[in-house]
Amino acid sequence: MHRWRLFVFFKRIFRRDYMKIPDRRTCCYLLSGFALACGGTRSVPPSAPSPLPVSPVPQPAVPVAPTAGLSSFKYTPGTVRYRISRSAVIESTSPDSLAHREISTNITHELLTLEPVDQAINLTALIDTSATTTQGLIGSVQSVQLPVQISGSFTDSVLTVDTEATNGKCDAVSSMLVTDLHNLLIAFPERLSTGVSWKDSTDVQGCQAGLATSAHTTRSYVVSGEASYEGHPVLVILRTDTTRAKGEGGLQQHRVSIDATGTGTALYYLDTAAGRIVHLTVNQLLDLGVTASARRSQFKQSSKQDFQIVP
Repeated sequence: MHRWRLFVFFKRIFRRDYMKIPDRRTCCYLLSGFALACGGTRSVPPSAPSPLPVSPVPQPAVPVAPTAGLSSFKYTPGTVRYRISRSAVIESTSPDSLAHREISTNITHELLTLEPVDQAINLTALIDTSATTTQGLIGSVQSVQLPVQISGSFTDSVLTVDTEATNGKCDAVSSMLVTDLHNLLIAFPERLSTGVSWKDSTDVQGCQAGLATSAHTTRSYVVSGEASYEGHPVLVILRTDTTRAKGEGGLQQHRVSIDATGTGTALYYLDTAAGRIVHLTVNQLLDLGVTASARRSQFKQSSKQDFQIVP
């Protein structure tokens, strides 16, 4: 599931809209699963300090005059650590629902290891620390034992993830890792200069709250030019996205389906000399529909992900 961060934290709305459902615990389970999918493996009260070290807020890239020179980008083998902060706001847009808003923020530390093999790159991605903070009526997020790790391979045209690692189980944290890989591992053209553009698309199968999900995203890129980021020269890439996603499954005795459409943007800072993506920001706006027991509710979600390379 590509960038489909379903921060569906609408417990109060479900409590009212689905009062007629015999077992309302089904809805609570759905919500807690989505909360986990948004990037948290354990919930931290808003007043509690984050257990993760707080990195300085990165300074935005300072644009410089575009150059006519050509650049290239190749991923450097080895292990790199990213600090990923996520935030999302979701609110009801159904005409018959009370106005309600929920907010969630999350921080994870992830290790990405790349190892060249023949014409491909073998990869391992691992989450070793994570913490989530919520505002509103969101309940606790289900605990998941860390670390969580997935593996796969990457070529100039295909990203393949080993699905056997989850033993066929619906694993929201692994799905989150897959999404992060699709953001961080991009097939760049051989030559990059200001104004160069290209497109790609992704079809990602995932899992959220016990529901099998799928998402199709078309992505368009353009090279913006060179800039200075934290005192180092970087190449700036802009991306725009269009996403369509859906999910369906059974929760206890109820049939639940989800559909989403939306748009997004991303901003890449590439250190072409080091072969690293040093910073990446992804923004997304989704219109969500959730149907359970023949009742449908509409929601709007805005989310942001910020990837920062750390020592």
